[in-house]
Amino acid sequence: MTWFSRTLFLACLTVAVSVAPARGAELGRVQQSWKGDLSQIIESHRPIRVLVVYNRTNFFMKEGVMRGLEADMMSAYEKHLAEEYKKDLVRLVFVPVPVKDLFPALLDGRGDIAAAALTVTAERSRQADFAEPYRTGVSEIVVGGPKSPALSSAEDLSGRKATVLAGSSYAEHLADLNERLKKHRKKPVRIVDADPYLATEDLLEMAARGMVPYTVADRFLADLWKKVFPNLRLYPDAAIHTDGKLAWAVRKDCPELRKSLSEFAATVRQGTLLGNMFFKRYYENDDFVTDPTTQVEIGKLKPMAKLFQKYAKMYDFDWLKIAAMAYQESRFDMNRKSSAGAVGVMQIKPSTAAGPSVGIKDVHTLENNIHAGVKYLRYLVDNYFSDVAPEARMDFALAAYNAGPNRIIQVRKRAAEMGLDPKLWFGNCEWAAFDIIGRETTGYVAHVQMYYAAYKGSEEILLKRREAM
Repeated sequence: MTWFSRTLFLACLTVAVSVAPARGAELGRVQQSWKGDLSQIIESHRPIRVLVVYNRTNFFMKEGVMRGLEADMMSAYEKHLAEEYKKDLVRLVFVPVPVKDLFPALLDGRGDIAAAALTVTAERSRQADFAEPYRTGVSEIVVGGPKSPALSSAEDLSGRKATVLAGSSYAEHLADLNERLKKHRKKPVRIVDADPYLATEDLLEMAARGMVPYTVADRFLADLWKKVFPNLRLYPDAAIHTDGKLAWAVRKDCPELRKSLSEFAATVRQGTLLGNMFFKRYYENDDFVTDPTTQVEIGKLKPMAKLFQKYAKMYDFDWLKIAAMAYQESRFDMNRKSSAGAVGVMQIKPSTAAGPSVGIKDVHTLENNIHAGVKYLRYLVDNYFSDVAPEARMDFALAAYNAGPNRIIQVRKRAAEMGLDPKLWFGNCEWAAFDIIGRETTGYVAHVQMYYAAYKGSEEILLKRREAM
């Protein structure tokens, strides 16, 4: 994808987001500071918050779906935990952050796992614990552009500029290189901190276009992007670090989580069938890197985005929450029809849409379908859940959209009988719903929240990335 086309897509996203009302409270529930080990997470029915970096290989959106090496591996870990604990409500939420915020967020309790193709380093190991690695033998090499002088060793960077992300292992290892150069009385590398909202893939593109003279990347990442940008110049003999290990990080007070991740890592490490499949999908094939995947509203979602924005604004919702709901309902497929007669992107019944609470007759067109679904959601919030905690109203409305409002009234009564708070969904009424309805409704609400957290976090980062570009 060209620099211009990506910037154009992000510009479209900026216009799109400007019409959406802020909804920080719902995302804040996921990102609020909380610390506990795996058993405490499971017992308190909290989601496992995975801190990721939005880029074009490890975590990104494609047609509204979370993709990337870390996204796939962590989704497999969620299934692993569900099987291990024999629980249907083990869930995982992705929280995108800039590279520089990965470890601060982890240590502050705003996430439980840092998963971003992290190289284990001395400085990082002082701050956090790492699970057993899922990939070893990783080299970090210098990469230049079409006019960059060739390098035969890392020491040849002496006196030259290298642009990397602060907080990355590359910055740490360049600092180590400078210590070695200092001992030999050579000029240090002029380390330039890139804008924190850029990604290493962006720096590789900038190097290919001659915008930065040198950067640093893992060898396997540089090899992949060389296919996309032939002007990149890879200098494998100029390695600033070799035999690196990639692993997931947790806080030092989480030995159970570290042990669990280490056991899972053994099933997806390089050399295993599953591990090789995941790695090949994103680092040996270039199917994803050539697609315009650096914005939320792509693929099937793109033509619907303006309609989500229009009606979300009309009925005072966050358009990304509506998009997350629509993805959960239909995978953005307007042709989908359920056995119960629900149709379209929003999976609303024509009879419900035509009724007095909505009053929209033809829901077989995209705009009417979205309008009817959002208007019905507003009806549910205002007429059934005005008495619940404000931050939980949307949760209850989603549950009612899935199971029907009368069923959720029963759920709230059952929650009170179970000694749970009937005015809160997560950790309370969701368990009553599981008792009465089963896993469908609880899973529905949880998955909408999961997609919303990823959409919202990615949106904020991408807007700032556009400004940086």
